[in-house]
Amino acid sequence: MSERFELSFKNKEVRVWFYLAVPTLIIGIIIIYYGEQNYQFIPLFVFWTIFYIWRFFYRRKQKKEGKNTS
Repeated sequence: MSERFELSFKNKEVRVWFYLAVPTLIIGIIIIYYGEQNYQFIPLFVFWTIFYIWRFFYRRKQKKEGKNTS
């Protein structure tokens, strides 16, 4: 936990979060406006699933690269 989190667009995790969040927000608004009440949670669920799967593999790759350099 000694690693600090940088909240800027230099951080790849922040960029990916925004790249996924903006389309999810647009799709979510469309579904809320035109869709039924039963399906409003789907864009949010898909967003978090994709983001955390990507983050898992990204961090695992970073750890492997860190072990190779040291």
